[in-house]
Amino acid sequence: MGDEQMQEMMVDETPARTPPKKWHWLFQVFGFLGFVAVAIAAVVYLPVFKLENIYVKGNSYVPQDDIMRIAGVYKGQHMFQVETDKAVQNLRKDLRIEQAIVKRTFPNGIYIEVEERRPVACVACEFGFLDLDRKGMVLNAYRVRHLQTIPLLSGVEARDLYIGDTFGNEQIILALQYLSPLDETELAQIAEVNLANPGYVVVRTTDAAEIRIGVLDRIEEKVKLTKSFLGDLRTTQKPIKFIDLTTSAPFIPAIDEK
Repeated sequence: MGDEQMQEMMVDETPARTPPKKWHWLFQVFGFLGFVAVAIAAVVYLPVFKLENIYVKGNSYVPQDDIMRIAGVYKGQHMFQVETDKAVQNLRKDLRIEQAIVKRTFPNGIYIEVEERRPVACVACEFGFLDLDRKGMVLNAYRVRHLQTIPLLSGVEARDLYIGDTFGNEQIILALQYLSPLDETELAQIAEVNLANPGYVVVRTTDAAEIRIGVLDRIEEKVKLTKSFLGDLRTTQKPIKFIDLTTSAPFIPAIDEK
């Protein structure tokens, strides 16, 4: 075999050159980006991620539809279009809501939990009445008092306060601390909290019974006794005139059998 034939065979057997490594790297990057794009498109357009379940917890004062509207959440919306942080901010801007949590629940749900600024008492003002939450914030203002579901704080009057303002009167704040642990049923049993004499606060119930609080101290203890007394009023068939909480040992007078 001649030298020329040997050279031709050697040329034919030389392995083909492989593309430079940098091209392999670019191909991998483009392939990965293509995969990500396909995955995102699938997530965005797949109907499985359309909102079907919206869970709202913690509301009793604010209607569920209002909470969904304020949060910007509605059924049929894509769950990844819901900006949970923004939804929380929007909810907390509403004066009726103190705290909020918004989170996704896969594959097609949104969970919303709120802590409401519920009204626990009302107070007279120069143009009507104001509803106050447990911290003294004004939640509502009206000229004529509506159906009694929360106590009236009598013996004091609010001036130059509007919705969103906070009542700074110390006696009012103490009264609200006393009332805020009571539930809706218990609050509805109390007609009035008379604060005219800070040393002798008197609570009057819708049954015309008195809870003689005295000074607004030992609040946790007096709340427990108040809850027990209001429960007794709901179940007893005999009239009870008052309970005296001004001492460490509560006193209930003997019930008149007549």
